[in-house]
Amino acid sequence: MKIRNMLRLTCAALVALAASASFAQDAKFSVDFSNRIGEIRPINGVNLWSKLSYETLENRQEDAAACRFSTVRLHDAPWDNNGLRLVDVHQIFGNFNADPKDPDNYFFKATDDYIANIRQAGATPIYRLGPSIEHTAKKYYAHKPADMDAYSEICAGIVRHYNAGWADGFEWNIPYWEIWNEPDLVPQMWDDPNWESYCEFYVVVAKRLREEFPDVKIGGPALTHASQTKIKRLAEVCKQEGAPLDFVSWHCYARTPAELLDPPFQVRQLLDEAGFPDAELHVNEWHYFPTDWSVVHGTQGGHEAKRELDTSPTGLHGAESAAFVALVLTRWLDTPLTMSNYYAFGLQNWGLIDVYGKLRPVYYAHKFFGELRHEAPIRVETKDPGEWISVLGAVDESGNAKRLLVAAYKQEDAQTIEIALQGVPAEGEVQVEYVDYDHDIASERIQYTGGVLKLNAQKSSTFFVKF
Repeated sequence: MKIRNMLRLTCAALVALAASASFAQDAKFSVDFSNRIGEIRPINGVNLWSKLSYETLENRQEDAAACRFSTVRLHDAPWDNNGLRLVDVHQIFGNFNADPKDPDNYFFKATDDYIANIRQAGATPIYRLGPSIEHTAKKYYAHKPADMDAYSEICAGIVRHYNAGWADGFEWNIPYWEIWNEPDLVPQMWDDPNWESYCEFYVVVAKRLREEFPDVKIGGPALTHASQTKIKRLAEVCKQEGAPLDFVSWHCYARTPAELLDPPFQVRQLLDEAGFPDAELHVNEWHYFPTDWSVVHGTQGGHEAKRELDTSPTGLHGAESAAFVALVLTRWLDTPLTMSNYYAFGLQNWGLIDVYGKLRPVYYAHKFFGELRHEAPIRVETKDPGEWISVLGAVDESGNAKRLLVAAYKQEDAQTIEIALQGVPAEGEVQVEYVDYDHDIASERIQYTGGVLKLNAQKSSTFFVKF
């Protein structure tokens, strides 16, 4: 009798499994948790961190840490921390006529604490050498250094402090050192429209750093966009002069996913042909940008347009932005991109927290991806042929933790996304967190049956599913 019952149960299980497998073959979207295809790369970085200047008033260290960002780029830190001397070369070394070999001429204390907070959360700093952007009528530091050799010595002093313990420093082994930011943005970041001037400067600083610190990764140029002409020329000059180019960085404020997803392939091919096949690819400033810079600057539409852009579900930080971010992070896993750094955690115009201290909807897209990579770092096979719908499935080493990140970005209509499931029981209950036009963040438990998970998506929705 027991054997007969066991046979009945086995047959029923096989029928259910066969039905589930058949549906998975026919379904538009599917995930197979039993088919592992590789690790999820740590591409989810950010610019800036919890404000050091607000530590006793509004400390957001836990919110930043919860996103499990892989890297944190230290650009524009002074603008996000009013009154503090942070990160920028001129903030640390205030008198360019002083001796760069004398540790008394440096001020490191605030930057020490800022980086310590980042490291405490398990993220890797990316140190941008140079100034923050200047929107002043007169530019004070955003210009080509008059004495490049002296400037390179100051940069060496900064690296030495953080990686070699110099000047009461640390042995933190910060791996990434980026030379300047957006030298193609004249005059806000550089004062010479001739690209050769930056290439010359890069070579001087890069060679000096490589001389003393052979193990760090040195790169740039942090372009405003992936200009193949400028990247190619920089690579040519580096090859001619024997200068390191360990990573190439650029920025993108994008209206469509393709603007972020296509350039890594193009830049990879360019660098391979230029003789730098091992150079990493960094999109280290990026943001959803369904607008025009004239609206951001207030010259078109005025304050009302800026307010709408800041607070609307279809603006810079709402449900559409969240779905865009989740989709792009997922799709980047199928490109040659090494890492990205969203702009930014702080800075109220661009950050993940609004002026009242509330976490914006787009924050949760970063948190979902970071949690997924932390809890289930192994990617599994999925099928998501929709151009602007992505499905990312993941498991941990044991296979016990199973996660699913689903992004539906700017669909024509609300719809039910049906995802065929393999590698889990045909019926069960899952925990779902989601962001849409009606919910900055919400959570509920839902049942799935017949090996199919159904998610009710609005035109833009982001789902994080825990099995």
